[in-house]
Amino acid sequence: MAFRFYKPSTLVSDFDNFLEMDIPGAVMSFVHLHNWYDQFEENYEPKSIRGEIYPDKTKSRYTNTDNYLNFRASYNSDIEAGDMIIDPNNIIYILDWEVPPQPNNKMSRAIRCNAKFTFERKHTGIVTDKKGNIIDDSGIRIIAEDIPCNVYRYDGRPEFTVLVNTPGITPSALTLLSVQLNEKTRELQIGDEFTWNKDRYVIIDVSYAGADIYNDRGVLKLQVKSVAGGYNYE
Repeated sequence: MAFRFYKPSTLVSDFDNFLEMDIPGAVMSFVHLHNWYDQFEENYEPKSIRGEIYPDKTKSRYTNTDNYLNFRASYNSDIEAGDMIIDPNNIIYILDWEVPPQPNNKMSRAIRCNAKFTFERKHTGIVTDKKGNIIDDSGIRIIAEDIPCNVYRYDGRPEFTVLVNTPGITPSALTLLSVQLNEKTRELQIGDEFTWNKDRYVIIDVSYAGADIYNDRGVLKLQVKSVAGGYNYE
């Protein structure tokens, strides 16, 4: 006798009904952004989705694990890796996992953003647009402005090292940073700089491993380190 699995007719709607009810600290409405900078466009219309957010069961003493949470939305939602969501307390998250197949929902990992950075590039001369209009003549070009990121210090490297035949000490502590891939951050490259608190940092690697096959969406992983002498403690 053959047995057939019975697929409940309310499989999807049951989870949607669950999302309709606010549950403190778990189920709520989130602002949903495919691109962080869309909200600053003139005709932007806010988009909200219902979702469930909950902590990962795995706990560790390693840095940043407390910023990893799980997120589930409706099966009919359009969330994808690289999207950003904002909860009612204005906490910002980046969805950094590709959405796997699920029978009644869509899920990803939500990384809590703990900093906002403006990435800059030094240049010589005058920067113009395609029409010849001057964009910047200050020597600093802004690549991506005031974008939320998740940043943490890699535990396995000392902050400063001494190199043979090199005067002084060299900043070598490795800092890892996750940022949404969009039309602005796509331009980031090795050598671009930003300020974190009062210290200056430089990008030493840009990884597209968290992007889709077309590099249209996803999450960029940056490796950065302190710039020697790059601090401002005034």
